[in-house]
Amino acid sequence: MLFRLRTQILVWTILPLALLLIGIAYLGVSNHQGAMRELVAERDAALARVAAARISELLTDRARDLENLDAARPETWDTRIFQGGIARLDADGRILNALPAREVWETRRDKIPREREFSKPFSENGAWLVLLARPTQDGTLVAALALPPFESFAPRGQAYLVDEQGKIIAHPDAARVGTDFSAHAGIAQVMRGETGATFHRFAEQNNDASETELVVGYAPIAPTRWGFLIDEPWENVVAPMFQYAVLLPVVLALVGVVALAAIYFGIRYVIRPLENLAQAAQRIAFGDFSAAQQQVGGVREIEELRETLDNMARQVSDAQAAMQNYIVAITHSQEDERKHLARELHDDTIQTLIAVQQRIEMAQRALHREPALAASKLGELKELTTQAVEHVRGFVRDLRPTYLDELGLIPALETMARQAQASFNVLGEEQRLDAERELVLFRITQEALRNANKHARAREVDVTLAFEKEEVTVTIQDNGRGFDAPESPNAYARAGHFGLMGMQERAQLFGGNVYVKSERDKGTKVVAYLPTKNGAA
Repeated sequence: MLFRLRTQILVWTILPLALLLIGIAYLGVSNHQGAMRELVAERDAALARVAAARISELLTDRARDLENLDAARPETWDTRIFQGGIARLDADGRILNALPAREVWETRRDKIPREREFSKPFSENGAWLVLLARPTQDGTLVAALALPPFESFAPRGQAYLVDEQGKIIAHPDAARVGTDFSAHAGIAQVMRGETGATFHRFAEQNNDASETELVVGYAPIAPTRWGFLIDEPWENVVAPMFQYAVLLPVVLALVGVVALAAIYFGIRYVIRPLENLAQAAQRIAFGDFSAAQQQVGGVREIEELRETLDNMARQVSDAQAAMQNYIVAITHSQEDERKHLARELHDDTIQTLIAVQQRIEMAQRALHREPALAASKLGELKELTTQAVEHVRGFVRDLRPTYLDELGLIPALETMARQAQASFNVLGEEQRLDAERELVLFRITQEALRNANKHARAREVDVTLAFEKEEVTVTIQDNGRGFDAPESPNAYARAGHFGLMGMQERAQLFGGNVYVKSERDKGTKVVAYLPTKNGAA
């Protein structure tokens, strides 16, 4: 009877409690695995996004550096920027100058892209290189830039690049280059320009019964149609947790401790930090951009999310501050223009009209008594009226250049350049643009000439309008005293260059851009380009 009582105690008390603890432990493992899946997916998405942004920034900066490179002066070429070297080719493709050696560039001849394009990455001496070409007047200037090592982006997985067809174009394992990955998870999303993370299952080679699951982070690379992906085996992330799950039936005495430890860990290092992070995100949404500066604790991935959120909040704050400064500058500019118009109308036009009125009264009084005096006053009246008309026409031309609508862009720019004592040249086959684009190019040139006259103190100013098949470019260059140009357009507002920011925004409305190159005592060069039609590159 005693034995049976002990058995009953074991069966009805200890065993159900053990099963309950096992169930709780398995439930904790399962919930933690789900949270880990979301957390790791968000982390890999952030890693892919940061890596793609780094490569995009590298390609954009090097494209700008190549644009500023003097093709005719090889002695000024800087191979510290283009580690793979620089070469200049003539119109027939013959190599004229080459760094580091002509033989190196002969092996790359079939990889040189046409016009302003990036070549597909290729491996050379253990590094992945990309070629960038820039047409010149007598040929092509080509530079080779080195991509960052892919191992630095995915320490526990593999990072690689794919093209728009889903084929691998760069991989730590060179033998994988050219493999069709179009059916791989994340490829379709990244080709649509999306950023994120997903999971991918595939069968191991020679073992169809075994499947491997990967965490896939993906992000597009902006200047190209490439996609950046990071593959990380899921088992590498969850293997330690699954070891506990395997040992649970064996170590029943430790089940409760493990379950409580898992719950404690989840609450303290995952749930509470995520709740704190969610509260910080909500405070940021209401304008408190410093809410994510303090650490929320927890696992490193959550801290990385907090750092990413904090960086994003600072960028939004900087952008809002820059926009507010820009709006204030525009408002002040409008008010200054109104004061200027009011002052000109009061000091010139109104005074002229008062003088006209006085001449009319004097002519009326002298009309019968002194006809000669009346005729003289009427002549003065005519001259004053003519001056007032010309002055008002000047106001109208400043507010809206009528000759731009009537004669077109070329005569309007030529007239404005002549008034500013600047030279004017037209390159390419002349063509009319739509009214909005012509007005944008006119205003950009007007602002650049105003800056050259007001700030640069230039002795010579050149204005060049160049027509190409799909875009039109206007270049304003002076030999004035120059200034320290910001490194990127985003810094224009912070540096107080609101005129340059206005040029940039006007051009970007039509898919164009404005580049400014200036150094102190070396003059300033402003290059603005617009596509000739909507959607043109």
